[in-house]
Amino acid sequence: MVLTGCAIDNGSRFSAVHMWGETGIRKGHFKKPRAIAAWRGEVYVIDTTGRMQVFSPEGAFLRSWVLPKTDNGTPTGITPVEDGRILIPDTHNSRLLEYDPSGELLDMWGGYGTGEDEFIYLTDVVLDDEGRYIFSEYGMDAERVHIFSKSREFEREWGTLGEAPGEFSRAMSIVRPSDGRLYVCDTANHRIQCFESDGQLSHIISDAGVAPGFLKFPYDMDVAPDGSLVLCEYGNNRVSRFTTSGKHIGCFGRPGRGPGEFNAPRGICASADGFVYVADTDNDRIQRISLEAIA
Repeated sequence: MVLTGCAIDNGSRFSAVHMWGETGIRKGHFKKPRAIAAWRGEVYVIDTTGRMQVFSPEGAFLRSWVLPKTDNGTPTGITPVEDGRILIPDTHNSRLLEYDPSGELLDMWGGYGTGEDEFIYLTDVVLDDEGRYIFSEYGMDAERVHIFSKSREFEREWGTLGEAPGEFSRAMSIVRPSDGRLYVCDTANHRIQCFESDGQLSHIISDAGVAPGFLKFPYDMDVAPDGSLVLCEYGNNRVSRFTTSGKHIGCFGRPGRGPGEFNAPRGICASADGFVYVADTDNDRIQRISLEAIA
């Protein structure tokens, strides 16, 4: 087997890994977990059965609920917001679900299409300081960033299918760090694109490759407590970390089933206490890593 990830030693980086989960549909088991978020001392995970499971940071099962419709596919993102809502871009049903932390469905909105007020495949959502909804989206020609007001009125969009700067091929994740810019996982173009809030391209982070500092299908991204970006690479079976300016800080992981090894990871999140949680999708488990290990 050719290892394309980053080296794992037998010292502090290896010991920083904590895992839970196995294949199945029982509580605490998974079938391809792909969306994950850490918020207020809990970890939220959605797998391809359409279940939201909530855990302690150590992996103790706390509660669960089932999404309203799963026959078309399941969500790729989870976004908790400060007012207490859990936002879930219901990817293959072209709408946004809004829950409270107990699992009560508060609202859902959106509809299928390529128009200004319609969606194809919503992949992620973030709110800005004014409460605007900012989505990443793909499907047909709707490779775009899509912005709505707090009252859900269309404001603007940008992007199209392609490889040029400002174009996307599978826009899979979007974050908004403290600099106010928008960072998008341009997954099939193997890069991160950074935009000003008005859609002007600021800079591009990384390019396709297997060496540390390059990317291969970055599926998900989050902002760590120190402001750095942490990404899971589906193609390189590892976690990578960059500054918002694009400097590579480090990476962690390689293909496999052991601690610190990954099989097609599709989800990642960072907690306020300095941990990174990875949806190790095809290994049907969650791995928790110290942020300091990704160096």
